Amino acid sequence: MKTIVLYESSSGSTERYAKDIANRIGADVMQLKKFKWKNRDEYDCFIFGGWVLNGKIQGLDDFLARYDDLSNKHILIFSSGLSFPSPEGRKEIISRNILDLYHVRYYQMRGGFDINKLNWRYKLAMKLMIKKVTGDPKSSPDQVAMYSSFLTTPVEYYDYEKVEKIVTVVNKLSLEPIDVEVK
Repeated sequence: MKTIVLYESSSGSTERYAKDIANRIGADVMQLKKFKWKNRDEYDCFIFGGWVLNGKIQGLDDFLARYDDLSNKHILIFSSGLSFPSPEGRKEIISRNILDLYHVRYYQMRGGFDINKLNWRYKLAMKLMIKKVTGDPKSSPDQVAMYSSFLTTPVEYYDYEKVEKIVTVVNKLSLEPIDVEVK
């Protein structure tokens, strides 16, 4: 089964996951915007990874715009974000990204954060959000310390278990026949 991992990354966490997954399963890997959709028939499995901003998986709309072109393909989607993955957070991301309307497997992963890797718009937005949180009298000292540290200290998390889960699922899918639609 030939697989490609496509991704959209902001500060490098999603790119790292994408490249690690691709390396582990022997797949091709590239940024979503560089993929030539005329080559889609070369692949049996598509994995898309995007970073989360306000509950939305960045790049997912562009990927799902081609969903109908991917009939009879295995599709896995993962997201990485700074928040702790949780059942509630997973449900929220599925809902906000309307993933329940598609036949896909979805994995929520914890990513990292480095403000210096963001483009100027996201960097400005993040600084404003941090200023708001740290200036809010309702914010706990722990919240203030954590958010303030984002301005100076990169944070790196890596979800080895979810990477292993995706690798295991793709390896199992490679043993399954893909349903072919008869016309």
